[in-house]
Amino acid sequence: MSPQTRAPWRRADRGRLLSDLVSAPVVVSPTDSCEAVDVGFRTRWTGSSVLVAPREAGGPFGMVARKDFLTTMTGRYGFGRSLWGRRPVADVARWEVPWVDVRASLTEAAERLVGGDGYQDMMVTGPDGGPVGILDPTTLMEALAAELAHEASHDHLTGVTSRARFVDGLRELCAAARDDGGAVVLAFLDLDRLKEVNDTLGHSFGDALLHSVATRLAASALPGDVVGRLGGDEFALARLLPPQTPDDTWRVRALDLGEVLRSAIAAHDPGLPVPAHSRVSVGLALGAGALVDHDRLLREADLAMYGAKKAGGDRVRLAGADAGPGAGPAGLAGLAALPGLDLAALEVHYQPIAGTADGSVREVEALLRSRDAEGRLAGPAAPLDRAARAGLALELDLWVLERACADRSAWRAALGAAAPAVVNVNLSPAALEEPLLADRVLRVLDAAGTPHDGVRLELSEAATEAQVARALPALDALRTAGVPIALDDLGGAMSGLRQVTRLPVDVLKIDRSVVAGMLDDPLDALLVELVHRMAVEQGMTVVAEGVESDAQLDALRAAGVPLVQGFLVARPMSSDALRAYLTPAT
Repeated sequence: MSPQTRAPWRRADRGRLLSDLVSAPVVVSPTDSCEAVDVGFRTRWTGSSVLVAPREAGGPFGMVARKDFLTTMTGRYGFGRSLWGRRPVADVARWEVPWVDVRASLTEAAERLVGGDGYQDMMVTGPDGGPVGILDPTTLMEALAAELAHEASHDHLTGVTSRARFVDGLRELCAAARDDGGAVVLAFLDLDRLKEVNDTLGHSFGDALLHSVATRLAASALPGDVVGRLGGDEFALARLLPPQTPDDTWRVRALDLGEVLRSAIAAHDPGLPVPAHSRVSVGLALGAGALVDHDRLLREADLAMYGAKKAGGDRVRLAGADAGPGAGPAGLAGLAALPGLDLAALEVHYQPIAGTADGSVREVEALLRSRDAEGRLAGPAAPLDRAARAGLALELDLWVLERACADRSAWRAALGAAAPAVVNVNLSPAALEEPLLADRVLRVLDAAGTPHDGVRLELSEAATEAQVARALPALDALRTAGVPIALDDLGGAMSGLRQVTRLPVDVLKIDRSVVAGMLDDPLDALLVELVHRMAVEQGMTVVAEGVESDAQLDALRAAGVPLVQGFLVARPMSSDALRAYLTPAT
């Protein structure tokens, strides 16, 4: 069904109907005496006028206005009732009565009023032309003024607050935060696919989508929140937060709000066809203290939203989450606040990397794992996806890095020279976009007392060229500081081969799919040889992943690949299990 035929949203917050304003009509006969009408006005009828039925079939209705009629009945010298009491009311009625259809808008009714013979009551007629009520001009003008004021402060299409009124409301929240020591969180939302909906389905469906979004935002708001449409496909919600406590921080509340709003927009609206739905990019900004400022909040939330959209959309990003000396704990609080992500259920497991020559374990790779409510171990996809959507991919990577540094120190203390010298830690593609990537990584290493060459960062081949290009300055800074870099999953999608000579990397890791096919597929065997040759020419090291058979190991050894990783060597294991695995037999 098209929006034109089902369009209840087209009347969003359009003000009161004419039928809301009319008083029920009192209709008297034209032959009723003025005395009877006088008694009715003084004892029974509360309206400002009564109608007089037509004098002949099909004729017009007349009207008697309360004020004018009572003045006539009083008379100049008090003898009006004596003069008029027995005369028919038809003699004092107005027979050219202004009227308006009940389906007309308030503006149309006002135009008929001012275009008539004076500021007087109007007869409101129904679809059949019969009277349905009396409209007092004062009531009409008050309602029209209220509607015009509402339209001036609200978006015409969606009914939520207009940009100007939203900014006023945000300014008021900032003043309240300064007074009570609280904070203001501003969520800036931008639809990810309104243009696509407009281009493929038409602007009527785009308008329906905008109205649907506004309705869901309003439903997500709390008393005191300010919700507005800033223009186009941009919306905002501002909320005043009470003073924070150690267990209930503003950042946690902000991220929770962002995820609630993202989920609300992502939910299915049965009033929209499936192709007319859209996800949303959410940017968050926090302000507190004496200097909280509405303009700064708008700028920071807008920039955070832009970052969420550049990262792929359908994400929540908090401005300033990666800046300042307190960024680490704040990021951890942000992770803890993510719905569906339980830090207590996350674990770091380690898979050994062994030399092909002697089988000794030289390195390990840190792998994120999670446990469900039944204690079953699961892979990293779900927590990584949740963190990336919230703009906290780097925070989760740094959490793994901190754990890996702590475990490395424990192995060194317990095993000495038998402990792995290097721990490989993965960097998510989204983490490469963070401007303080190098500073944050080095801060973790230095805080843990880990030598910079004791950790190698792995870049996924899944990272886009734009993400890698943005990360190049940070990667160069890390290598300059002594942190080695590896390019992971090489050959899985072929695109990574083009990056080898462009990236500041020290290690190439051949994807498990290539290793799995190298014994039967000449192309995969050629890829292994090619990667090894490139590594030798560039002074790099090669690691083959996913090695599961002696035949694969023999082939890799023959090809000159020095390091291997896979189930043939060992499955991923906990930190304690790895220590036991590496403990020399006595």
